[in-house]
Amino acid sequence: MRRLFFMLIILFLLYLGIQFAFYWFSGGQDNIYEITDGSTVFEVNETSNFNYNNYAYNITVDETTFSFQVFQNYNKASKVLESIKYYDQDNYQCILPIFKDNLILIDMICKVGDTYNYYFNLQGDNANLDKFANDNYNPNQFVDNTETEVREGLDIYIENLVEDHYISFNNYKGVYIVSDDFNSKAYNISLFSQDIYNQELGQFVDRYYIVPDYNQNHQFHEMNIVDLVSLDTIVISSNQAISFDSYIQGVVDNKIYLYDKDNAVQYEIDPHNESVVQLSNQEIRYYDGEWSTMTIAEANSEKKFITNIVDYTDEQYAKIDKVGNEVGYYYLYRKNGNKYDVYRINIQDKSGLIYLFSTQSIDSISYVDDYVYFINDNKIKVYNDKFGIRNLIEYEELEFNEDINFYVYAN
Repeated sequence: MRRLFFMLIILFLLYLGIQFAFYWFSGGQDNIYEITDGSTVFEVNETSNFNYNNYAYNITVDETTFSFQVFQNYNKASKVLESIKYYDQDNYQCILPIFKDNLILIDMICKVGDTYNYYFNLQGDNANLDKFANDNYNPNQFVDNTETEVREGLDIYIENLVEDHYISFNNYKGVYIVSDDFNSKAYNISLFSQDIYNQELGQFVDRYYIVPDYNQNHQFHEMNIVDLVSLDTIVISSNQAISFDSYIQGVVDNKIYLYDKDNAVQYEIDPHNESVVQLSNQEIRYYDGEWSTMTIAEANSEKKFITNIVDYTDEQYAKIDKVGNEVGYYYLYRKNGNKYDVYRINIQDKSGLIYLFSTQSIDSISYVDDYVYFINDNKIKVYNDKFGIRNLIEYEELEFNEDINFYVYAN
């Protein structure tokens, strides 16, 4: 009998060990549970992906579903949503998710009519809603109230810079680089002896800015490679002269493909290998998810590579970008007068449509994980769920010069 008792204990411990191993080495969990707030019951569907520290939620209350996701390292824990505050009044239906350790990882989400919005976009619209927000959390954590400091002639919101992110954009004589990792926060790398108003052959790739020697007039042999992190600049050369009547076809695997229309020649520029290679002028390579070829006529018509392959379409949006694969977001840009309203849905189930912000340009966008950098008027701004919208840089040319090339690199 005693032996049987010990065998049962061993089998039970073995079972627990198998269950623990299965849980620890699993890629994620699906959990359905309920959370109550007074008499209100929330049905919570939580899907976690531990490889990305990702938790996606569908929360149903009073026949309305709120969908969102957060990126937070909870060491493979499940059911990390601990409580929910609920507001249902004056045509506003809102939830405030509160996570483990009493963390507020996103702002309160409100449904107004058929539109979902974060509270920071609604603040001041309704006195009762404002009181509820202030009674339950500090909504000012999603409001930008910092001031600028001048660096290299730029007005920079120093306190808003994100660690290990490098913001860069060209100016008339070179390129600006701004980062919290620099002691002086900003550098102006001078490359040209005269003002160049349109550096259309300049291209950001990985941690580099690559741009031809615009000190030359009609053609060039040399290109500058600026390291956005170390601030070093090196010069690479082509054996053949390249005409300024060229264009950037696209970037694939951190290599730039440039087509010289005057000479009907395609070049591959690799900043990591510090090389400029002339490809065959008989077959012009083309990329749209896989490599193929195009004719010289197509190349001369400036047929560019398709590298942002989006598996979601909706004709009401002027542009849709996909950021992420297993988890992440689709960003959707809807034309609204002279600006674009920016919305977002989850990649996983195409749920959670929510308005984020507005911008005047759908081209000046840079995505870094779940951060979105964009230009609006004369400012560079950043959006992230954990703090809302933050101003970063003021520079008057951002408003007037549409040829500024803008980019953010994460180290």
